[in-house]
Amino acid sequence: MAESGSLGAMHHLVVALSLVASALCQEALSPLRTVAMNRDSGLVSNLDPAPRVLWTTDVTVAGDWLQLHFADVNLPPGSQLKIYAPVRPDWVQWHDARSIADYGCYSCQFVGPTLRIELVAGAATTGNRARIDSVAVLDVGTVVDVDTICGTTDDRVLSNDPRSGRLNASCSAWLFSAFAAGTAGHCMTSGTAGKILHFNVPLSTASGTPVPSHPNDQYALSTFLQSLNGGVGADWATMSAVRNSNTQLYPGQAQGSWYSIVPAPPLVAGQQIRVTGYGTGNGTSGSSTWNQVQKTHFGNRQSTATATALRYDTDTTGGNSGSAVLLESTGQMIGVHTHGGCSATSGGNSGTDALRADFTAARLQALALHTIGSITAVGAGCGGLQVPTLLVSGLPEIAMPMSVIATNLHAATPQLGWFAIGLSSTTWSGASLPVDMTPLGVEGCLLRVSLDYTESIVSTFGVAGRSYTMPNDPGLVGQHLYFQYFGFSPSATTTLGLVGSNMVDVLLGN
Repeated sequence: MAESGSLGAMHHLVVALSLVASALCQEALSPLRTVAMNRDSGLVSNLDPAPRVLWTTDVTVAGDWLQLHFADVNLPPGSQLKIYAPVRPDWVQWHDARSIADYGCYSCQFVGPTLRIELVAGAATTGNRARIDSVAVLDVGTVVDVDTICGTTDDRVLSNDPRSGRLNASCSAWLFSAFAAGTAGHCMTSGTAGKILHFNVPLSTASGTPVPSHPNDQYALSTFLQSLNGGVGADWATMSAVRNSNTQLYPGQAQGSWYSIVPAPPLVAGQQIRVTGYGTGNGTSGSSTWNQVQKTHFGNRQSTATATALRYDTDTTGGNSGSAVLLESTGQMIGVHTHGGCSATSGGNSGTDALRADFTAARLQALALHTIGSITAVGAGCGGLQVPTLLVSGLPEIAMPMSVIATNLHAATPQLGWFAIGLSSTTWSGASLPVDMTPLGVEGCLLRVSLDYTESIVSTFGVAGRSYTMPNDPGLVGQHLYFQYFGFSPSATTTLGLVGSNMVDVLLGN
């Protein structure tokens, strides 16, 4: 049976069809319920010169996993929410004003039955507030699933592919960029609100109850979603993950890789298909701790009369929906697993060809959502026995603050210097960069940035720094900014007494 979908607004380009499939969708359907809650810190202020916990509350609801929803949140700069389960006090999620908006006012998912929430008010802040209006409860220990093992034994083995994730505790998913992910369309018929991608999933409990990932490895989904739920060969979804609230990394940045997608080759004898995902069952180990953790298996590719479908005798179970379908000979992705059909004696499991035209177009639109900013140091300091090092910290994105800091300056004496900020590292005023500064009396130093803007600064205790907030201008996305520091130093060996730093190349993202 297949789930019903809903036709969303056209600007979201969500395609969802309600059709009866000839095979079984392979979600692991955990009961999900919402419990109303009213916990309110009220408006609180911290007049101290340091952050302080102003409000603490415990929320207790019977259930395997709990996820908080906040109705009203005001977190001035420097203020945060600290959320954790007392049974695992070291697994903490931190939320600031930006991240809680990114997460749609949800927390990540924790082991129940009790969560503790602390409002940590920033120094000298007023109007801090947090109000919890509901708790989403996932009873992941109670699962309705579809087992479609091909043959009489479950041949799946434990795996650790960093590109593969678990969607809540019901489906599998996979990365195709630093932030974009795919799964089966029937896994996403209720949209993205509250859904969480888990990576580096721990083993389940001894009784087989799935365990959520560490908060550092959980990622909320943005409202972007395109999907199709049309049965075998017509079942896919693309979505966009947000930055992790603790690490500020997108999942692909943290995991270090994502899948490359290629056309499925013509079927030939002996061609094998691997499916890696988070299906129910215990695999070859027979241990309940393998239930709904990452397992993998490969089997023979089978023929199918559906042009946009893939078929294979690879073992899958409920929870495998959304898994990456890989060509075993190359390790490249050719489809997404969606339906079961194997039995002990016959049949085949199925997925959707990744090069289906609408699926391909949807992935391209997902990839266009973001440009990932970056901060790259280039070259080294120069001009003295003690040379400066330039650092840039913060999120390299429009509308976000960044700190530019020159370190390793002369600690005993305040040092006059300049930040040079340029739009180019290749040309300036008709000349090529970098420029040798030896003729100017700064022997051994290179000017690496165009001097489009300079700012004087005096160091204190060996450090000079400035904070800049990037304009909220989409036209700046993809623009490079280049930073370099020059300053007078008692340790300089140059004629002018100047030392220089490395360059930092900042690519602005969104």
